[in-house]
Amino acid sequence: MATVYLLLSVTNFLTLDGSARTVMTVLYGATAVLLCLAATPVAARVWRLARGHGELLAFLPVADSVVQVAVTGRLHYTTSLMLTLLGLGAAVTSRRLAAVASLAGLTGWVATVVALPELRGADLGHYSLQLTFSVILGALLHEALRRRQRQLRSVHEHAVTVADGFERLFHASPSGVAIADGEGRVVAANPAFCELVGQPESEVVGGSMQRYLLEDGADEGQREITRPDGSVRWAYLTTGRSNVGKEAKDSRRRQSWTLVQLQDVTERHLAEEAVRDSHRLVAAVGAAARRIRTGEDARTTIIAAIRDLAAADNVTLLEPADCGSVLVATGADGADVIGTRVPLDGTSMIARVYHSGEPIFLADPARDPRVSTALLSMVDGKSMLWQPVVVNGTIMAVLVVGWTRRVESVSDNRFLAVGLLADETALALDHDRLLRRLERMAFTDTLTGVPNRRAWQENMIRLCGEARTTGAPLTVAIADLDHFKRYNDTYGHAAGDDLLQRAAAAFGGQLREDDFLARWGGEEFVIALPGAGPAEAVTLLERLRMAMPDGQTCSIGCATWNTTESVEQLLQRADDALYVAKNDGRNRIRTSEVALTA
Repeated sequence: MATVYLLLSVTNFLTLDGSARTVMTVLYGATAVLLCLAATPVAARVWRLARGHGELLAFLPVADSVVQVAVTGRLHYTTSLMLTLLGLGAAVTSRRLAAVASLAGLTGWVATVVALPELRGADLGHYSLQLTFSVILGALLHEALRRRQRQLRSVHEHAVTVADGFERLFHASPSGVAIADGEGRVVAANPAFCELVGQPESEVVGGSMQRYLLEDGADEGQREITRPDGSVRWAYLTTGRSNVGKEAKDSRRRQSWTLVQLQDVTERHLAEEAVRDSHRLVAAVGAAARRIRTGEDARTTIIAAIRDLAAADNVTLLEPADCGSVLVATGADGADVIGTRVPLDGTSMIARVYHSGEPIFLADPARDPRVSTALLSMVDGKSMLWQPVVVNGTIMAVLVVGWTRRVESVSDNRFLAVGLLADETALALDHDRLLRRLERMAFTDTLTGVPNRRAWQENMIRLCGEARTTGAPLTVAIADLDHFKRYNDTYGHAAGDDLLQRAAAAFGGQLREDDFLARWGGEEFVIALPGAGPAEAVTLLERLRMAMPDGQTCSIGCATWNTTESVEQLLQRADDALYVAKNDGRNRIRTSEVALTA
């Protein structure tokens, strides 16, 4: 408006003459200056023209239009007043101010017409009617403006109410909500969202939304959230996307928004995980029990189950060896440590748990001097659990559970699972020990501790097969303690048993590593000498004969296998040679030279 009145001031200067040109040029110029000042924020504050006071300047254009008619004495300048009154109706928001300004304009025009006779010409009625019409039209425009303002005010108030309500709901929502712009930057996040992700709003807002979305790009699903402090929460994520102004041709006006809602489902996830762990634990215990009942080695089943249920990266089972002086890794899953030996006379964590029988968990084992750095390096252990395996108060082994990531604590369910499976491990080891004991009893002579007749029979099948394959000789012998009955009667059965035990030990001490000694029954022992022909066998058996304790003697008969006869026939020839040795006076060795036909 200031620019318009400045142009009008220039126009009046160019088109008018005399005093009219001076008056109107100055008047329109002053109006332009005042309007310009009113448009300046600083001037508006100085002259208190802002917000309502500025509309008082509406009297200036009215006064300018009336003065122009009066100064020029030309009635056609009434057109300027008509346009001004129309402008007042469309621009001034105050009804009273618009009415007073319009009334002032009409009054001034009427007073001018009355004062100047030259204005009362033939066109007076026409301009009067046009001026009246402009006032009415201005009033209609003013009312339309006020109605539209009321509508806009109502819409604005509704929008403010909705925005305030949304903001209150946004911040009070128990679910985490965040909004990102088209570039994927978070522009708003409510307190629940910040609490769930473990970060203040200042760090969330402005960051990338991508770190909170699902990795597969799905719009909803469950995901794990690791907070900066290392704690883990589980959330169900829902993603919504909206395009604002997507129909606009100008790409700068098209904006894509993303809304992410995170519902904390940690408790539900843990409950579901506990149920799943319980089912897996029952299945693992059942599988271990089945393997134990069938006589299979349940170690691998239990170790794999512990690794699964504890969400561990490696599990190792260490059992005593060398008369309990060391623990040896006999089973492992996730680490190549089979055969690793840990002394029990040291201060290692494994030795401590084995001696104390108390489980130990370390979130940061690298800081504990009792933990072997070599062990940590082998299993890449960042957190570890040592669990003793106990049967009837006796510690039978140690389970070592390791994680290659930092684990602050082992949950009750996982710790319980490891404990229960450690018990199953104890049962498996005890069962295995009993089986080995029964097996030894089945193949071992209980008095002398050497293999019995059953073990001899099974071992001879193997030795004959190897001799047939390699072509090496195989000699068997039967040694009989001389006058054993008389020794028994003289010294008693306990002394006789003691003599048998010491004789077995003496024989075993003279044999080679691959030779096989067994008690045949009574005072008779059988010896298998793989790779030995008749001459070499006699030399070896002579050492046995000379090793008899307490000055007692024995007679020995031997035979070399001809590769066609049966084991029974071979043993019969050795027995025949034994009788020859006895008949020849005892305390000697005889060899069967003639092989029996098959």
